[in-house]
Amino acid sequence: DAGLRASDVDVVFADAAGVPEDDDAEARALRSVFGARAVPVTAPKTLTGRLYGGGAALDVATAALALHYGVVPPMTGTTKPAPEYGLDLVLRRPRETRPRTALVLARGYGGFTAALVLRRPREE
Repeated sequence: DAGLRASDVDVVFADAAGVPEDDDAEARALRSVFGARAVPVTAPKTLTGRLYGGGAALDVATAALALHYGVVPPMTGTTKPAPEYGLDLVLRRPRETRPRTALVLARGYGGFTAALVLRRPREE
């Protein structure tokens, strides 16, 4: 719906439910769309917990800050990611990538699923 190609996305803010079946499904979907290790993936909620209804809003705010400052925040609690996920997880330290476009994913109970694309404003 955003009119972008997968290659236009510079960073993904994953839902990262912390439930093995859900995380596996999300990883498979990301690999299917972007390819293996093709785009940095982070999950800010690893720093705060799920926050239920507030988690998606926090991810959107964090994505906006990442676009503004050019730095993708790292995930915590993951020291050895599952290689079969095939994701380029941002771990241990922030990554300076100057992202222009971020994809924020959110899922919730009862089948709620959403994806939001944010873009850094074009410099005049």
